[in-house]
Amino acid sequence: MKLYRKALPILLFAGVLFSLSAEGIEHTTSIGAEFAYYFDNNQGWGQDGGFLPLSYSPVSAPVGFSYAADDYGATLTQDEKRTLGSGWGSVELQTYLKHRIKLPFLQGDNALIADNNATVNLDLYVAPVALYGRASVTITPIAFLNFNIGGLIGTGWNAAIFNGVGDNVNGQIMTDSFPGAVTELFSSATFQFDLAALVPGEWNHVVTQINGKFKYSWFSSDHAQDDGTGNPGPWQWLADDGENLNGWEYEGTYFLGYQMPLVIDTVGFLVETSQFLGSNSLLSPMAGPDGDVSTTADNGWGSDFIAVTFGPLMNFSFNDHHSLAVLVQFKTGRDYTDDTIFNEYYQNRAYEATYTKFHRIALAYNYKF
Repeated sequence: MKLYRKALPILLFAGVLFSLSAEGIEHTTSIGAEFAYYFDNNQGWGQDGGFLPLSYSPVSAPVGFSYAADDYGATLTQDEKRTLGSGWGSVELQTYLKHRIKLPFLQGDNALIADNNATVNLDLYVAPVALYGRASVTITPIAFLNFNIGGLIGTGWNAAIFNGVGDNVNGQIMTDSFPGAVTELFSSATFQFDLAALVPGEWNHVVTQINGKFKYSWFSSDHAQDDGTGNPGPWQWLADDGENLNGWEYEGTYFLGYQMPLVIDTVGFLVETSQFLGSNSLLSPMAGPDGDVSTTADNGWGSDFIAVTFGPLMNFSFNDHHSLAVLVQFKTGRDYTDDTIFNEYYQNRAYEATYTKFHRIALAYNYKF
């Protein structure tokens, strides 16, 4: 890991220098904004998995609700209980500036390698409660395959009810502004195929893309390194649920679509997965030795859970400059036992089943210069 951290800045710096000095380079710059609305629900209360209906009526913990005594040996105070649902959902907004530097790389006369290239990707994102930059290098050694390596660094602050970054201490999100830096190191490989490469024609673009990404995330606070139990402490980033952990993750992206010479130039179906790897996945697995879901000794909060997000995607290209992507997404989540679902701290809940919910509607506008 230390070698990976040291080598990454060198590779990125070398890529930038190479791109600035090479002949035949192409520069493209774009700006844009991304907006998402997240639907509200009661997070599985009263259900045993299945499909979660929308609900805009928050549910409070019943009178007398407490920890299951066999699991925790303690009684919750009112401050340690949570309400299921917000009553309005939530929103996400960020703007960006992106620059791409593309240059020929190991090109040849064969159709599979004629367009080989290396691309330096430089991105700056600004959200209402966070600021971060990302840099990476993408190498395409053959038409149907590319490799990407890069990193991210950012920080955040508190504004009203939104918080950019902070420790999750027993369910309480710390709201200090600029409490530390969030960094990510990542590498990925992408397989891509277009039917039109075999059967030429502007109406023959059936496309598929499969991406596998390994990511190491790290937040610099003391709590994120050790929560007092010898394990990494959870933290919030970009006003999310606050369940991030320092360590490795795997993210998969799978897309099948159709491209056409119309204003709506792409329609398809997108599937994304994410999961912890290594020791983080073993912190509190979904099922233990005897499958008894009544105690966390046998059924934890679900550190090995694989979240799946899926739904249709459409892209509108209005001209050479303006485009708009629209996504409607569903997502799987952890359904907790009735005697732990109101516990404020997610690591004090016990996984019972998997549910599927309406997740969000997302819009991404892009202007290319």
